[in-house]
Amino acid sequence: MAEEDLRVLFVGSGAVNFGGAEGPWDHSKRLETLGGVKIVAIADPILSKAEEVLRAKLEGPHAHMYKDCIAVKSYLDAISLTKPNVAFIGVPPVYHGAMDPPHDIELQCVKAGLHLFIEKPVSVVAPEKFIPYMEAVERIAEESKLIVSVGYMFRYHPAIEKMQSLIKQHGRPLVHVNARYLSCATALSHPVWWDKEKSGGPIVEQATHFCDLLRYFGGDALSSSIRAVAVGPSDTPTSPGYLSSVPEVIHEDSIPMERRVPRLTTAHWFYSSGGVGCLTHGVTLQGRKYEAAIDVWADGLRLSLEDPYFPGCKLRARIGNTDKEEVYHFPDADPYLNEDEVFLRAVRNGDKTLVRSSYRDAAHTYQLSWDIRKASEA
Repeated sequence: MAEEDLRVLFVGSGAVNFGGAEGPWDHSKRLETLGGVKIVAIADPILSKAEEVLRAKLEGPHAHMYKDCIAVKSYLDAISLTKPNVAFIGVPPVYHGAMDPPHDIELQCVKAGLHLFIEKPVSVVAPEKFIPYMEAVERIAEESKLIVSVGYMFRYHPAIEKMQSLIKQHGRPLVHVNARYLSCATALSHPVWWDKEKSGGPIVEQATHFCDLLRYFGGDALSSSIRAVAVGPSDTPTSPGYLSSVPEVIHEDSIPMERRVPRLTTAHWFYSSGGVGCLTHGVTLQGRKYEAAIDVWADGLRLSLEDPYFPGCKLRARIGNTDKEEVYHFPDADPYLNEDEVFLRAVRNGDKTLVRSSYRDAAHTYQLSWDIRKASEA
């Protein structure tokens, strides 16, 4: 497929597609950097938001990429009016990834012949409902030779690539993979995030990247071995589940207690290999800077990656019979750019093997996140 043939539809005009103050994601910026595409439509039920985004783009340095773009409420209208061949789906999880219209965005897009880039999490419905939906999408994509990629960007991070290379060189089976993710309650200003029914909960919605890395390094978990506990929400100031500082726009008292997010969740399990996986997620920090890390242990091997979301992330490695620690830095890492470049290259070459996170594989990560959530609630 020639570069000029790539006609892109953005489904959703929010931060994941067009940037914002909350994080480094912004697919439009990466596509502008990569070039070779034309943005033909921005679809969002809040039309004024899509129009505002489009106006800003038409006044910016990459206006030529948007000169034929339209803003519409319905992605179906966008498909019929502009004939895109690629769609970036970046909407809240409650609005996609399910068989019932209008939540069947992926299914309608592949029926229309569009290659898909789908942001995580892939849904909010229980896995037993999502899996048949995923299989329906995959079946049509396979028949139509369409590329479907899911936005687990860490799989394209040079630090993760380095860790995989060191693990392979070392050659010993992994004993333990441990992931930790601490978010800032004060920075979470979207009311949807605080309602498990709408967001899926923090393990499904926020810690999903680390669930994916836990699988990427360790393999699939034995579901029957998963054990988890959680510190639940509380309105009592002396309780560990009480948060003293949340954004003013969040009115958590309007959310039923059983739908409020846990303050901390920790889980462990056996991998099918016999190693052990562990995840801890919390929403206890204040300020704006999240903290995250992932450790990998094996016989004669310890790898520790700190703050992979940030340009200053570092990888510490101790390998073999030595006390010496090597430290690797990745100041120019942009896994978002890397995943978009690989996706577009896969579309142009018709080579789905380039994609490191298929829809089917993402469903396994989704299953793990739900298994952890259910274990913690039980």
